[in-house]
Amino acid sequence: MPRHLLCFVALLGAGCPTTAGPDAGAQDAGAQDAGAQDAGAQDAGAQDAGAQDAGGVDAGPVQCPAVDDAVALGSLGADEDTVASAVRRVVLMGGSVEVDPASTEFVDGAAGGDVLVLRASGSVNSYTPYFYEELPTDVAPASVTTLRIEDAAPSADPGVLCRVQAAEALWLAGGDQYAYLGIWRSALHDEIAALATRGAAIGGTSAGAMALGAFAFDAAQGSVSSAEALADPFDPLVSVVVSPLAQPELLATVVDTHFSARDREGRLLTFMARAKDAAPGLDEVWGVGLDERAALVIEDGQFVVHTGAPDRRVWLYRYTGTPTLNAGVSLELEGVQRLAFAAGATGFWPVGEAAWADAVSLTVVGGVVSEVAP
Repeated sequence: MPRHLLCFVALLGAGCPTTAGPDAGAQDAGAQDAGAQDAGAQDAGAQDAGAQDAGGVDAGPVQCPAVDDAVALGSLGADEDTVASAVRRVVLMGGSVEVDPASTEFVDGAAGGDVLVLRASGSVNSYTPYFYEELPTDVAPASVTTLRIEDAAPSADPGVLCRVQAAEALWLAGGDQYAYLGIWRSALHDEIAALATRGAAIGGTSAGAMALGAFAFDAAQGSVSSAEALADPFDPLVSVVVSPLAQPELLATVVDTHFSARDREGRLLTFMARAKDAAPGLDEVWGVGLDERAALVIEDGQFVVHTGAPDRRVWLYRYTGTPTLNAGVSLELEGVQRLAFAAGATGFWPVGEAAWADAVSLTVVGGVVSEVAP
């Protein structure tokens, strides 16, 4: 397990959240031909958002073996590994159609090296040309490869692991986050989580973005609505886990996607409460809510927001209270703040106290979310 994840797990004190059953893929993400989907947030202090300097370095070109026959592959560009100094960058999208400026920043993070797309369903020929030749990148990638890994055994295939190790930038498509978090094996989890250590770029949309936070709704029993989650934080559908794919920029953070379109504020607050309940060593838990066609880019202690429509937002939440949660009892919360960022918003990551001074305060009483009057 990568060091940053070991350190985070050590903070959990009383224990980690474990899978309680939610969505077997009932649509928290989305396969992608015109767009895939799902999103992420972060921790009050356990992190320097720019944990990696721009300039990840590979040891040298590698010759990867062929992937298992059970892994579907689509590829454009060079067949051999290209070594480049990647730019450490985290790109999170909220689903639906991709946000081209954020996609361009993701591909530019490869710095002319190799881009790898991983998915558990959908086409291997959609992202491949999009990332390879359809974006106005500063430097074209040497290659773009998409691997579709539908089952557990192929996820530990040496050809798959080698390509993750050699990638300068890795993208997780939308679909079903349980495939990423609950079906793919630990060998692949560890390689993805370790991308930060060598300064590679990483990103995802919809389910792929959700998987990159420190905590994740894994949809092990299916999707859950805000109404269901607020009515009972321990409903079996509310399955919140420590993500094996957690990135250091997103410590103590839960990411959700398709945010406004699917009315997900209530469930994100529930996920955050469950995370803090399971991790008493954390002073704060953060939540990132990504609207469809909205993207958050984090690099070197800074963030920027891109959107594909003027009404789309990236929503940031901070929870500092102490939850008292009981099975079968509606959620009650105090100590929640919310910020909304439109296209072009920039700032420090993690967001500092000055920004939180302008936040909207929220409470949850009887499972109903309300704004607190100033």
